[in-house]
Amino acid sequence: MAGPGHSGYNRMMDGLEAVAEALEQARRLLVDHGDRSTAPRLSALEERLRRGDESALASVVSEATGGMGSLNDRWLCRENGDEVEQHETSAVNKRLTKLVRDIEVKARSAAAKHNVSLVR
Repeated sequence: MAGPGHSGYNRMMDGLEAVAEALEQARRLLVDHGDRSTAPRLSALEERLRRGDESALASVVSEATGGMGSLNDRWLCRENGDEVEQHETSAVNKRLTKLVRDIEVKARSAAAKHNVSLVR
């Protein structure tokens, strides 16, 4: 792969950075509402992507499409120990769902550009 000064490198990093930024938005929403379990995983994925680790894309798609314990399964509410008022639960989770879908779309697009095989 070309180095940081090469335009091909910059185009490749753009896809990874777009996924990292989408993860960061979801992570911030989670942290703003007291999450301590999912946010650290997202932070680790952001760091991997920003270092150019294309293999992180498979993990990102798994978080965005997975079952129990994944970001896709995360529901913010007081019953789960989150700092969410009852009246804002629906709106906060709609926002989270939208962010998760955005993460999935961007990760799949970046995976295709980087020829990364995805299981899901």
